[in-house]
Amino acid sequence: MRRFIVSVLVATAAGAALAAPAAAAPPTRTEGDIVRTDRDDAACGSYGVAWNVDLHFVQYDFRDDQGRLSKRVQHVTEDNTVVNTATGFTLRDYPVDFVQTTFFDPATGARKYVFIVGTSVNVRRGRERIVDRGPILIDAPTGRIIWSAGPHPVREAIEGNRPITEALPVFCDILR
Repeated sequence: MRRFIVSVLVATAAGAALAAPAAAAPPTRTEGDIVRTDRDDAACGSYGVAWNVDLHFVQYDFRDDQGRLSKRVQHVTEDNTVVNTATGFTLRDYPVDFVQTTFFDPATGARKYVFIVGTSVNVRRGRERIVDRGPILIDAPTGRIIWSAGPHPVREAIEGNRPITEALPVFCDILR
């Protein structure tokens, strides 16, 4: 429990340290849905993996007093599945619920950091689980993980801005 509290305090401090100055105007809100499939038929050697993502987001964009984007906060919920492409065996990746905050460089408008808190992957099969959750701070330009707490097998598999298909082998054992 103490480790959890320390992780939460560090994550909160990191978020506060990266927080942009107060915006001149209220944030703008957008909402949307993304449905996509990432597939690699050779991810596990003799079989592949398809990750079907059904994502809903609510996004708030914050701008500084000169109208430049300074921070984007997205609340993401997903109801996904992972599939063994040879047998059709399917597992649910649910519930997925996280908040992703992107901080922008006011001088260039480029993304600087991405701070994520919550559960990004949650696949269960009996007692087996693949979970990617907990706070994580990513250097946006390089995709490198700066700091994290909690298991992040999927985020680690795509560290360095690698394509999401490189994370699909993470699901091989649970889809056997």
